[in-house]
Amino acid sequence: MTPTTLTCGPGRLEESEAELEAALREATETPDGFMWIDLSSPSREEFETITRRLRLEGLDYDELLRHRARHAVDRSGGMRIFAFKALERRKTESDTESSLSTNQIVLCVTEGLVLTIHDGADALFAEVRHHIRSDIGCLEAGPFAIAHVVCDEVIAEYDRIAHEIESDIIEVEHEVFDRETPDPLEAIYTLKREVLFFRRVEDPLHPVVTDLARGRIEINKHVRERFQQSLHSLDRVDTTIDSLNELITGILQAHLAQVASQQNSDMRKISSLAALIAVPTMIAGIYGMNFTHMPELKWVVGYPGAIVLMAVACFIVYRMLKKSGWL
Repeated sequence: MTPTTLTCGPGRLEESEAELEAALREATETPDGFMWIDLSSPSREEFETITRRLRLEGLDYDELLRHRARHAVDRSGGMRIFAFKALERRKTESDTESSLSTNQIVLCVTEGLVLTIHDGADALFAEVRHHIRSDIGCLEAGPFAIAHVVCDEVIAEYDRIAHEIESDIIEVEHEVFDRETPDPLEAIYTLKREVLFFRRVEDPLHPVVTDLARGRIEINKHVRERFQQSLHSLDRVDTTIDSLNELITGILQAHLAQVASQQNSDMRKISSLAALIAVPTMIAGIYGMNFTHMPELKWVVGYPGAIVLMAVACFIVYRMLKKSGWL
């Protein structure tokens, strides 16, 4: 793994070809400059080598990348540590199923250095660099500006995934009310699981961004104002997730009501057929008892009369069931 090293400052974001120590010295010697090092999926040995060369004390590989279950902002000595969970939604080749997964993102911020460590969030960090280059003035706020842009991109990815899920829910809603489509119950449960997983990942970010936006965590004033904008975006995502949860719950209830209605209709038809069969069975049962004193047994018209009686009785029962809507 080769770390991506960038020299940052007001109006400046450049990849550095120099060795880590030289690049760090160059960045810190520049007025208001700092260095940004991006590590993608580092091994333990690579992580320890980089942090030792940068003299970043107290960073534990397992604690940073493996045991941080939630979004958080911590302090370690003179270093501020940000932990975010990015979401990724993958669809199968058939485009019929999808799954959500998280990518752990950690930022270690000091006065002249930003170290970002993540596990496969390369696409998101490409967007981060694009965001910074399109708004290069944000770097005037110093190293904490990187933390804000990363958080903002995480929230933007939440918003994009929320709209993807919304589109899938609307499609399933059409399938529920279209009798010609196969049973959509599995798709409904899949989307319900995704929304609940989304909620579990997104909820813990809200108090973190709120603390950053309201100054409960000491950061640059300019960055705090930007976090206030991020909080508004996160509020919209939060509202969207609530709406998605209510929508998929309503769709599930509608589908279950349809299933119950269909089962009730099937039970009526089965009961009607049982009633139709019961009438000739009862008549045949009576004449099958062969008691001695049954005058009809000696009648010439006894057999055809019994058949006619069965037919008439069945017709009467059928008309009654048809009129009541059971058939």
